[in-house]
Amino acid sequence: MKGKTMKVLVIGGRGVIGSAVVALLSAQHQVLVGGRSSGDVQVDMTDPASIEAMYQAHPDLDAVVVTAGHVPFKPLSQLSEADWQDGLNDKLMGQVRLVQSGARYLKAGAVFVLTSGLLEREHIRGGSCASLVNAGLAAFVRSAAQELWGQARVNLVSPGPVAGDERGAEAFAGFMSISSEQIARSYLRALSQPLSGKVLEVFAEVTR
Repeated sequence: MKGKTMKVLVIGGRGVIGSAVVALLSAQHQVLVGGRSSGDVQVDMTDPASIEAMYQAHPDLDAVVVTAGHVPFKPLSQLSEADWQDGLNDKLMGQVRLVQSGARYLKAGAVFVLTSGLLEREHIRGGSCASLVNAGLAAFVRSAAQELWGQARVNLVSPGPVAGDERGAEAFAGFMSISSEQIARSYLRALSQPLSGKVLEVFAEVTR
């Protein structure tokens, strides 16, 4: 039995993971692709005014899925103050802003699905900023879900390396990768199932 059709905005919907999410969700839902300068909806998640304007223009959204976000990958000794602020303002605070503002504009029952990554639990050379941001997102989602209980649901997908994506292949040498299609199913689960405050980990292995 199919659930209701939702109007879903996928920010970063033209990326490796985002495009797989769009393809999967489009089978049942009305999906809009969001991006900083392209797509159906333009929004800059580093700019609070841009986010406010986006929600004012699209108050009928049922869900917002975020598969975008930048963090610098550099050895700890080389990370500048600007690098830290870049990662925090983009991937961490960008997603926080989308939830905080969205909760004010969207109707009751809205769903937010954010993206972190396995570096909350694992570690690679040059991944300190990503680890900090991902851990912050996990803590935020668990807390925000409690504060928004009955008003909106908030979940987090934590993917590992994506099969076929060569951009991070060297940094994640030795890690097992997962297809973007497999990862996309966790976004569908976070959107469709009665979950809130959950971190859905999607990676092949974590060594302890």
